[in-house]
Amino acid sequence: MIRFISVVLIIFAYGRSQVTENEENCPGSTVNNYILGPDGYTMQPTVYTGESPKQGKPGKRGTQGEPGLKGNKGTRGEPGQADNTAEELQMLKDEVAEMKTKLEFYLTPPSCDYINRTEKTSGTYVISPDLWTVQPFSVYCNFTGETETIIEHDSMNEIQVTSCEPNKCYKRQIRYNVAMEQIVALIQRSSECRQFIKYRCIDSVLLYGSQSDRGAWLSRDGTHMKYWGGATSQRNDYCACGETGTCVNSNLKCNCDANSQTETADEGFLTDKDTLPVTGLQFGDATAPGEYGWHTLGPLICTGRSE
Repeated sequence: MIRFISVVLIIFAYGRSQVTENEENCPGSTVNNYILGPDGYTMQPTVYTGESPKQGKPGKRGTQGEPGLKGNKGTRGEPGQADNTAEELQMLKDEVAEMKTKLEFYLTPPSCDYINRTEKTSGTYVISPDLWTVQPFSVYCNFTGETETIIEHDSMNEIQVTSCEPNKCYKRQIRYNVAMEQIVALIQRSSECRQFIKYRCIDSVLLYGSQSDRGAWLSRDGTHMKYWGGATSQRNDYCACGETGTCVNSNLKCNCDANSQTETADEGFLTDKDTLPVTGLQFGDATAPGEYGWHTLGPLICTGRSE
């Protein structure tokens, strides 16, 4: 019995040595091998290359790599390095652009008076009187004398009053090229603001006559103002000539209120920062033929600094 066992062991050892010798001398030969598959152990052919199989590396930046002779990318891994680099670069560009916009915003002058005029010429500039409440906007800067910040509107030229008779039957709305809150911010940031206004007339009453309140200009909140440009006292029914005593009729306070068939005019600057800019004009007593009126309203002009 012992002899039989010894013979079996010798035969097994000899056979095993032959297999090992074949593997070393014939790389690439195929033998059957059992591996773990998705449904349990299955027998699949394995190609031997003369080297022991190595464990595959996990996929690059992946959460789970596939086993094999060489590492593969994980099927559910994070994006590759190249994708991440492009994405991070775009994020950086966006941040730089945002920082540039904020820097330009904070460096925007509050008015033309804050611009170094020795290096600038008159023209259009962007200002921001209040960084916290209004967006920057464009104005005209005049550097040919005292620095002026100028905002224009849609009724800059002289306009004839449409023929009508009752008080304030003619109405003209004034539209500016920037928002009212931006204009108010500029007025508050400036030491002085003014707006020229004029009414040229032939037999057309301006403010006061047999029927009072013929005309008016409207403040920024829509209030009907009953004094005219140049009347610094801001008393009702007064024009500039009424305060200086130079009206064509000394008993009246405006030239046009004389209701004369001879052409005359009342004009001057409005300077009250609490009511500027003018948002509307209203007139009456201008029935053609024989009665005519023409109005002119200049731009809003602000100077100096309120600090």
